[in-house]
Amino acid sequence: MATGAERLGVAGGTICLHASLRSFPRLVDGPATLVDGLLSTAATVMVATMANEAFAIPAPPEDRPARNGIDYAAQDALAAGRPWPGMTDIYDPSRTEVDGWLGATSAHVAIRPDRIRCRLSTGTFSALGPLADRLIGAEVATDVFGPVRQLAEVNGWVLLAGVGLTSMTLLHLAETQAGRGPFIRWSRGADGRAVRSRGGECSRGFERLAPVLEPLEARTVVGQSLWRAYPAREALDRAAEAIREDPDITHCDDPGCVECTDAIAGGPLD
Repeated sequence: MATGAERLGVAGGTICLHASLRSFPRLVDGPATLVDGLLSTAATVMVATMANEAFAIPAPPEDRPARNGIDYAAQDALAAGRPWPGMTDIYDPSRTEVDGWLGATSAHVAIRPDRIRCRLSTGTFSALGPLADRLIGAEVATDVFGPVRQLAEVNGWVLLAGVGLTSMTLLHLAETQAGRGPFIRWSRGADGRAVRSRGGECSRGFERLAPVLEPLEARTVVGQSLWRAYPAREALDRAAEAIREDPDITHCDDPGCVECTDAIAGGPLD
């Protein structure tokens, strides 16, 4: 892992990692092998650790902005059919839950005692290493992507280990820099009342940004896993410019996708 990072030029750097363990034939200690290998280069490693499945709640009846990527009637029907975990449970940074689709690497980082996790909403990011405090400390209620913004400011890297651009959280920040408002979602605060959080949703169209980012891409293979690294600042600027020039570039293959349609239109009317 350390040798792969050295080949890409990210060893000792600040890295936002997105990984699939399935891309490796076998890792003796699972995700710890990957994460500890990167940390051994004196790198800082940040991963996505959002936990909406555990802590999100339905949109409150009194707070339902238009153009927010939600079919509120469908959400009400879903909420009537089963209780949402967030209605009875409240997030705090000591919690270890992550959304199942994030995979084993995010789940591993979330349970490590040395990680630092975002304080607000549903714990969007967690980080390890020398600059972990600086990255996670950039989170504020109005900027859920603050840690990724900080990644770009410190000339960090996005590392895709066996995954594609649909996993790159930085591209949601590029959407906001292109002028789109992040979607609004809800969880319960410490007092039990609904609180807003911001975030991105459908990313299935992000592969269409591949030609835009390819000139920045560095590649290597570790075991059987294809690793691709991108300088965060340059990738953010290029992607944001491409989205401004062609807003439809991020639309997924589903022409009826409400999230893509509302995002391209500019996001929530609030």
